[in-house]
Amino acid sequence: MMAVTGEIHADEPGFRLAFDDVYDTDPDDLWEAITTPERLARWMAAYRGDFRLGGRWQALTRDGDVYCDGEVVSCEPPNGFATTWTVVGEAPTLLTVRLEPEGARTRLRLLHEHVTRPDYGPGWHTYLESLGWHLADPAAPKDRARWDARFEELEPGYAARLAALTRRAP
Repeated sequence: MMAVTGEIHADEPGFRLAFDDVYDTDPDDLWEAITTPERLARWMAAYRGDFRLGGRWQALTRDGDVYCDGEVVSCEPPNGFATTWTVVGEAPTLLTVRLEPEGARTRLRLLHEHVTRPDYGPGWHTYLESLGWHLADPAAPKDRARWDARFEELEPGYAARLAALTRRAP
């Protein structure tokens, strides 16, 4: 059973999301799953670009349009990376991913800073579960219906947590 945990914290601007999960694979395989376009397309989205320090990349929508792009600002395979993450028409955010071996498994920690859109919480949560589905059956195509259903299930809880956070902010 997946055990993705997601936290929401105040940030300037917006909020910061922190996710954590342990996957049944080694760091090299997990690194490949989260940084190669062929694997990313099976659990997240179509990507193109150069995933190395200073490299630029783009994530594409289901229709093939550019959804967001970024520049890799740190890259230490297979331990982690940081990249700018800029959705078209929005301010840049910063995404940091760390991989930590835990026996035969690997912990993934994801931090997304300066987020302003509420759908990032349930979105990342669902993508990280989708990564687990991919690792369990790497040859399977992406299951969009399953992703959409899980996002819809998670969205109200994240919306309530974000509303509570913004009410507490000074």
